[in-house]
Amino acid sequence: MVRFQLTEQNYRELFQNASDAMLIHDMDGRTVEANRASEKLFGFPRAELIGKDVREFLVGEFLERAREIRRKLLAGEEFSQPYGQRVLRKDGSLRRIEMSTSLVMIGGKPVGFQHVARDVTEEKLTAELLAKITDGSPIATFVIDRQHRITHWNTALEAMTGWPAAEMRGTDRQWQAFYPEKRPTMADLIVDGASTNEIEAYYRGKYRKSNLIEGAYEAEDFFRSLSPSGTWLHFTASPIRSENGDIVAAIETLQDSTEERQLQESMHYYVQLITRAQEEERKRLARDLHDDLSSALLLLIRRFDLAAPAGRSKQLTAVRTTLEELRTQAVQALDYVRRYVQNLRPRILDDLGLVAALDWMAEDTDRNYQIKTQVNVAGRDRPLPGEVQLLLFRIAQEALTNVGRHARAKTATIDLEYGEESVSLTVSDDGRGFTVPARLEELASAGRLGIMGMAERAKLLQGTLEVKSAPGEGTRVIVRLPLVEESGWPADTGAKHHDH
Repeated sequence: MVRFQLTEQNYRELFQNASDAMLIHDMDGRTVEANRASEKLFGFPRAELIGKDVREFLVGEFLERAREIRRKLLAGEEFSQPYGQRVLRKDGSLRRIEMSTSLVMIGGKPVGFQHVARDVTEEKLTAELLAKITDGSPIATFVIDRQHRITHWNTALEAMTGWPAAEMRGTDRQWQAFYPEKRPTMADLIVDGASTNEIEAYYRGKYRKSNLIEGAYEAEDFFRSLSPSGTWLHFTASPIRSENGDIVAAIETLQDSTEERQLQESMHYYVQLITRAQEEERKRLARDLHDDLSSALLLLIRRFDLAAPAGRSKQLTAVRTTLEELRTQAVQALDYVRRYVQNLRPRILDDLGLVAALDWMAEDTDRNYQIKTQVNVAGRDRPLPGEVQLLLFRIAQEALTNVGRHARAKTATIDLEYGEESVSLTVSDDGRGFTVPARLEELASAGRLGIMGMAERAKLLQGTLEVKSAPGEGTRVIVRLPLVEESGWPADTGAKHHDH
């Protein structure tokens, strides 16, 4: 084991380089030593500080407080440290400080006093401002300092959690109001300057960076303990910074989003019913068009073939030409009907499955838009529930339609990947691309309703849709779906409720 011996020079360097102001006064209150941080606190050069009387920095009740501290130290009485003081700077301004004081002993006798002081003026002003903001706010709010201690816990948060402010302030037990076991709140992660990966570990896919406040994050989660049936909360945690940009605290606001969440779930449920009804109607229309109109057109084409005269007279030739033109128009009409039938509800999807339907769609895109399109399949191919196949087909169909109409692409690719518990489909192109907004909802105002429709379809099976694009770099549309039972789309489209 290596022994370290600090010389007097070592101690002096530590003293001078300390971040807190350090001063030594003799028994009469004159400054006999001061470090560099003291210069910043008092506004005097160190050479001017030496020899100054403490009464030049302390006035009124603050001088009396210093005398009381001196008396307690000499009497050996205990008192709370650090304690608050106010000191007068060279420029005449008052600064709030937190100070700790101890006796300097030589030969068992007191010969002076050592002080360690830290300027807390900005922190106190910020705390007072936060108190005014939070205490009068109807939004549940708490604030923690750099040591994770609660400094503010407003009335609205008391009402939401049932935890009184008097019991919470000064502690680091903010987690108890929300979680059954100790873990960081979002504010704790913010005050520690946590990375995105660290935040992801606690709020898996439920959070995002704030669009309004730099360094802030917002999230939504379910908290079973806040009410008999549980409560959904939307919360935002933001850093509070000092003048030099350091994080000194964090503020977290919380709002009950249970009713909004229930409304969203109800809307998803009704959208699901409407979408299923639309698919059933598409299927019925496709069947009617195929069985009735297609059959009628085929019969008409056959009758044109039988009605064509065999003679060579001019009159018969004219009739034959007219019949052939009508037959050509009937064949074109039959092609249109078959295309409409395929778009409404492709028989190939029901008869041969998703991969065959995607291959057909790729060929159709190549034929109609002159965009070379290929299909790649990865993972262990296995039967998918009918609703999953249909949803993936519809999303691919909408994505390729967008490519054909807007992308100006030369090639496109459909990648289908089977996982153990999920399936993903990616449609990519080498077209002109576009700037993707921070939230997909913003695409609606930009007129890109097709992408919003795809996102809504993905949500129906508790899936996700992601769009990656940039001007000149093409576009990728990625949908991921958990595999569900063959019984169809789940009746409860809400997220599973777990405490994290």
